[in-house]
Amino acid sequence: MTRPASLSADEAKEKIRLILAQGKVELSYHCKRDSMPRRSVTLPDIVNTLQTGEIRRAPEWDDERDNWKYRVEGVDTDDDDLAAITIIIEADFTLFIVTVF
Repeated sequence: MTRPASLSADEAKEKIRLILAQGKVELSYHCKRDSMPRRSVTLPDIVNTLQTGEIRRAPEWDDERDNWKYRVEGVDTDDDDLAAITIIIEADFTLFIVTVF
């Protein structure tokens, strides 16, 4: 299978905000059971980071999910730094959150 082209940081931010407004957010098992409790992160914290954050690094390919992972860096609802590793699933209009830190 050929990898699709990745989105630019601006394209990814625009797509993330559109999906936040009209699509859905899903959390990985690891995110729900490990990284969120460890950092006391809630879904509103993740949404705030995705809405206001920046993508400063090149996307990484995820072989397990055959898609690009984007690292969104921002702040949670308490203004603490938070990063969310996010996969944009355009076919389902879904943001899949792999982990937060």
